Amino acid sequence: MQTAKARIILSELIGDPRLVLVTGKGGVGKSSVARLIALTAQAAGLKPLLVLFDEFGGESDGVEQVILLPDAVMLEYLETHGFGPLAQRLLKSGVIDAVSTAIPGIRDLLVLAKIKQLVNSGIYDLVLVDAPASGHLLSLLSSPDGLGAIATDGPIASQSADVIALLRDQELTGVVLVTLPEETPVQETSEVYNSLTTLLTTHVLSCVINRMPTLVQRRDDLAPGSAEAHANEYLAARSAFAQSQAQTVRDLLPVPVFEFPFVEDATQPNRAAMYLFEQTDRWGIH
Repeated sequence: MQTAKARIILSELIGDPRLVLVTGKGGVGKSSVARLIALTAQAAGLKPLLVLFDEFGGESDGVEQVILLPDAVMLEYLETHGFGPLAQRLLKSGVIDAVSTAIPGIRDLLVLAKIKQLVNSGIYDLVLVDAPASGHLLSLLSSPDGLGAIATDGPIASQSADVIALLRDQELTGVVLVTLPEETPVQETSEVYNSLTTLLTTHVLSCVINRMPTLVQRRDDLAPGSAEAHANEYLAARSAFAQSQAQTVRDLLPVPVFEFPFVEDATQPNRAAMYLFEQTDRWGIH
């Protein structure tokens, strides 16, 4: 990847934030998109960190990554706040689970606080979060507000205020939405966008329409009723429907929208990332 072009692509996709959360309905390929953006950032000469919430998040592909599991994050918090060796015993005895039940949202808050710590560490140019599916993300991002309303003083209140400040800072933080060119994901993406921007005042940077099929036109030169004619009819109808759904996304969301095509061997992110350069002419990037 050419460094200069990678920087332009990254700027088009996300701008210049320090923290980017990538989310979408389950199964739309948000994890692949998050990893592709991380690879592009690395090709642009930046030092990205990919944050995962799943210990089966896949190979690093040369991008530094960290896995944040709620219990591990809470254990680290206790160990760094004076509990030391007692923290492990509290976890094994079930006391931490009881505390989490008694204070809904505390796990989510501590995970967000850990992400804030990574952003503020100065080690990384970009912290890219392979966030939970969109429904869970809304719950995750609303946890600081809920806890902040309950706790008006002390460490929880302080952590909530700091996390809220980071999430609401539109120069530092943004969300990339990922969808498919299908009715249900498109509708959910619109609903998530409205919730993020109105209820949580979170900055949505862009929307990626993933797995766009190749554009196919109906052909009149094929023999009626032939296998080729049936195949062309099916592919053309699929292509037209996908294009109509892509237009719906553009009509609903006032943010930059990018179409990512279906890529063979997309499980090989370094190969899949190369298609970004093939799309630059379509996006007006030269």
